[in-house]
Amino acid sequence: MKKNVKKTITAVLGMSLTCISAFAANPLLEADFSKEKREVSKNLYGIFYEDINYAADGGLYGEMIQNRSFEFRNSKKSPTEAWYNINKNGGKAKSRVKGAKESPLNKNNPVYASLTVKQEGDGICNKGYGGLYLEKGKKYPASIYLKSADKSVTSVTILAGNGTEKCFSTQIKGITNQWKKYTFDVIPVETTLTGQLSIFPDQMGTVEIDFVSLFRADIYKNEENGLRKDLAEKLEALHPAFIRFPGGCIVHGMNLADRYQWKNTIGPVEERKENFNFWGYQQSYGIGFYEYFRLCEDLDAEPLPVLSVGMAHGGEVSPVSDYQQYAQDALDLIEWATGPATSEWGKKRAEAGHPQPFKLNYIGIGNEDCGGDYFDRFQYIAQAIKAKYPHIKTIISSGFTWNDINFHNTWKQVRSWESSKKTSDLCDLIDEHYYNPSSWFLTNGNRYDNLDFYPRGKDQPKVFIGEYASWVDGRRNNLYSALTEAAYMTSIERNGDIVEISSYAPLFARDGKTQWVPDMIWFNDSQVYATPDYYVQQLFSTHKSDRTIACSISQPESKEAKAYIGGTIGIGSWATTAQFKNIKVTDNDSGKTIYDLNAKKASVDDFRQESGSWFQSGNTIIQTSEDINVRAILDNEASVKNVKNYTLELDAMKTGGAEGFLIMFGVKGKSLYWWNMGGWGNTQSVVEKGTAEGRSTIGDSLPMTLNDNQWYRIKIEVSGENYKCYLDGQLMHEFRDVMNFDALYTHVGECNDGKIIIKIVNVKDSEQDVDIRLKNAPDISSKARVITLSGEQTDENSFADPENVAPAESEFSGASNEFTYKVKGNSLTILELFTK
Repeated sequence: MKKNVKKTITAVLGMSLTCISAFAANPLLEADFSKEKREVSKNLYGIFYEDINYAADGGLYGEMIQNRSFEFRNSKKSPTEAWYNINKNGGKAKSRVKGAKESPLNKNNPVYASLTVKQEGDGICNKGYGGLYLEKGKKYPASIYLKSADKSVTSVTILAGNGTEKCFSTQIKGITNQWKKYTFDVIPVETTLTGQLSIFPDQMGTVEIDFVSLFRADIYKNEENGLRKDLAEKLEALHPAFIRFPGGCIVHGMNLADRYQWKNTIGPVEERKENFNFWGYQQSYGIGFYEYFRLCEDLDAEPLPVLSVGMAHGGEVSPVSDYQQYAQDALDLIEWATGPATSEWGKKRAEAGHPQPFKLNYIGIGNEDCGGDYFDRFQYIAQAIKAKYPHIKTIISSGFTWNDINFHNTWKQVRSWESSKKTSDLCDLIDEHYYNPSSWFLTNGNRYDNLDFYPRGKDQPKVFIGEYASWVDGRRNNLYSALTEAAYMTSIERNGDIVEISSYAPLFARDGKTQWVPDMIWFNDSQVYATPDYYVQQLFSTHKSDRTIACSISQPESKEAKAYIGGTIGIGSWATTAQFKNIKVTDNDSGKTIYDLNAKKASVDDFRQESGSWFQSGNTIIQTSEDINVRAILDNEASVKNVKNYTLELDAMKTGGAEGFLIMFGVKGKSLYWWNMGGWGNTQSVVEKGTAEGRSTIGDSLPMTLNDNQWYRIKIEVSGENYKCYLDGQLMHEFRDVMNFDALYTHVGECNDGKIIIKIVNVKDSEQDVDIRLKNAPDISSKARVITLSGEQTDENSFADPENVAPAESEFSGASNEFTYKVKGNSLTILELFTK
């Protein structure tokens, strides 16, 4: 490597990041063991488990039957969803299964199936979540509740197979007019990926059916009502310090009736009151709070349950008179988990099979809630908890993003509480969420070095990064997304005395059933693979240091060409009708007009109308659809590809609807920036970056409410990596979207057992010879253990190639207190050094 000017990025304990210049051949990582060392939280790396992407039913939960208790009550689903009328002889079934309520199995599950057989051989079948995966010779525990109210059916035949070949058969006899549970084991004689469980009455007549269960053969730790073994083992391998559960948006629900109520999730599974899932499907609560706490115990992880405060995602809120109910739910949960078996709620835990208390030290109060109403609710519930259980650490939400008005209001409120003796112990941690572009993670590594905002000290509230993920183009789980997360995680561990706990999100994704990407672990019925993001989380968790060593990394200044936003522009709206006029784009370098809607030949046809309903009246473009995500892109991308600096000006008027405008710039193919004006129910102004299908906030967020039938003057100045957004002449947003980044991100730490752990992340393609200098450190042994995660930036894992990107272990024999190590391009490298 040629000698050149270097830029040094220094992060020494409490110091901010600074730059200096120097000359050297290699990047230099320097750590000084004589300087102050900072403790790293023992619980720093954990997991967040929410039933999204079929992560519970059809996922981690061992049950294979979908809608086993016929309780689907969503308006778009029938009680017999996932059950099919069939004839075992191959003909067309004439009998129809239906939902019934006359004499249910129990009050919590009021619906069951009633099948009146009108033709010999008619019955019903269930294919699980796209076909049952049954392996030859394995034992699948099964059960079913049956009765025949009119005593017309006395036996049924149960078959398992793929619909044409039967690989299992059994007969259940002695059916009466009273509900009875029948158990049996399915032992297939052949393997199938497309199996189904079929139930055929042996007599003409009516049979009632409920709670049909078929469990996987391989269950984690062979626990009753247990978890799918291969998925649970992926969690075990992460060695999480805590598990946050159940959400996420599931906690508050779209409305209050759908919120997560933990009391409905304990007790016998047949008596758990099912509910609709925020993410669009049914929750059986087969994995309820008992199974959750048991999993935490199995993994030696701290439970971190999150409870509703009575504020639903759709805007419904419970009355003030319900505050006591929500506070009591929290107190009852703590007693259920930690109370003696003789207490009211501790007895219920003991009856479930766990007489000894679970541990519980954290509790989340609300998820992504915000505002004064939320603060009042949090205070009421937290005071009730602290009065009875002062050791429990309470966690407050700061909204859904990293730097908006809700985020700042939360910190302001917590600091107000901290300043008063009466409320100083109310809040222990503040929950921060951010799903941001990969560039954000490379340019915000100094976030928690900001001592003005995040002061150090035992009495300061700690940070919980409850949800985060790096979004690359297409929101793929590739190596680059993982490495940008790893780069950011070096700063999390460096500030492990401020950030107490952190967790990536989401955790699981069932192939073909996703509501959110990217995700850490992907699975189908027969396979599971870990993503590069998973391996980053695993490597940081299993190689966490106990103390941070003061260190700095200096590296050559980038030779990459200066980046710029560029692109074309667009107009649009979200759940809003709107009009646009005086649209003009000017090249700031040449002064030439790139586009002017008022020009003679200009028209709405100059815009590629990707959605919505557009037409033109005079020199005004009118959009009349109240659909979400409505866009029209100026179709001149090819002619402006070399334009780096430009100004977009226009007038816009909202004529109706719930939100406001989408003013786009930097549009290149599917990638775009848009100024979301009046977003989130016509309350906020924010710039987002990504694609039309998925974006994340960059820069700040401000309050904004747009009036109907009022023209607004909008201007966006784009210069290189910078943009400025003006409304009626007032600067609203200014941001530099850095696109050229340093190659290396590092952390040096020591462990209680004497090991020294060095983490080096290289986000560039080229390998780097890094000089490592450990000043005032103990004498270092020459042999070091090395774990490396590397590949091409776009590399991904898949069902076909589940370990395309996976950690590789090796030995390095050249370690000392000063040595050089060759770091691979596109890699996370962990060096374990040992003292003599």
